[in-house]
Amino acid sequence: MGRPYTGWDGDAKGRRPGTEKLIQLIAQHTGKALWNNGSWGVRSKRGKSSPSVHGTGRAFDMSWRKMENRGSGRYDDAHRVMEFLTRPDVADALGIEAVFDYWNHYGPHGRGYKCDRGAWQVYDKKAFSGVPGDWIHVEVSPALADDPNAVNHYFLHFWNLYEGGAAPAAPAPAPAPAPAPAPEPAAKVEVVSTSWSGRSMRKGSRGDRVKVVQKALNDAGFPCGKADGKYGPVTEGAVKAFQQAHPECGPVDGIVGKMTWAVLVG
Repeated sequence: MGRPYTGWDGDAKGRRPGTEKLIQLIAQHTGKALWNNGSWGVRSKRGKSSPSVHGTGRAFDMSWRKMENRGSGRYDDAHRVMEFLTRPDVADALGIEAVFDYWNHYGPHGRGYKCDRGAWQVYDKKAFSGVPGDWIHVEVSPALADDPNAVNHYFLHFWNLYEGGAAPAAPAPAPAPAPAPAPEPAAKVEVVSTSWSGRSMRKGSRGDRVKVVQKALNDAGFPCGKADGKYGPVTEGAVKAFQQAHPECGPVDGIVGKMTWAVLVG
């Protein structure tokens, strides 16, 4: 139905660059209507003894509280960001795993979005402490928490698409360089035929033809990391972003079928 929800998976040693990049972009593109109300920090959940996802470095809070030089004081600004982050294509590309709305606009216990159900739920009983609170809580996937280049690219792409081009689109940056002394030989990818094989590729697929897709996505400005032949969630998100930008591909489903292959690979 949706993507697996990670939750707490161990405490990080510090802030993670992809998470911090997303915080920065939200603040920047809302004109500081929302501001960083806390990201990495090893602690327990509010009112509970279990560890908080904040400790993983994959969670952060953004507040709309009115302050001297930040915060609009308007829930509508937070609502706009929550609706943007939880659009299916945006959530998949940015690895959004959870968004919790601490305000009581929808009900006395707030509401929450989680990737495993792919939808919002208005809580009819206490689900977390702090309601009503003037902030939202966001959690991202482990892969995107460590990939600020992908976060930057996909945020700008979709913000411009859905929010009226409030910021100029930046060219897709190359993925962060790997520590290995030499890249994977390109020849191994290039010997694979670029003609359609008759078999679609999707999350979970593996092999040289997946490498062809990954290399083509990177070359087209839709970064998916190293062309390793493993069709994971980052590759799926890049395919969806490519399909969104090229309607001739057909449905935005993250699957490389005949039409997407023809547009992407040729």
